[in-house]
Amino acid sequence: MIELFESDIKEENRKSSKGNQLKWKKDNIWYKADYLGYEGLAEYVISRLLTKSSLKMAEFVLYDLEEIKYKTQTFNGVKCTDFLKNKWQVITLERLF
Repeated sequence: MIELFESDIKEENRKSSKGNQLKWKKDNIWYKADYLGYEGLAEYVISRLLTKSSLKMAEFVLYDLEEIKYKTQTFNGVKCTDFLKNKWQVITLERLF
């Protein structure tokens, strides 16, 4: 379990298509809390399946499950190393279309 604080929260246009998944960055690690109960598990499972594919590890993000304490709540979620290089930014599928 990791405890995260308001100073770690990231909202700079990095919202999911629903706009409700809490995200933090601390020590070069991204943390994402489940809002509906399944987002992190889906990212974890898909990233593990991709390790069995022909893709190279540098071509996708590998997620690990994490329990996140924020203020008075505890969330299930995931973590991954920072995958944004230089001036890269996250673009949701909704924004892309």
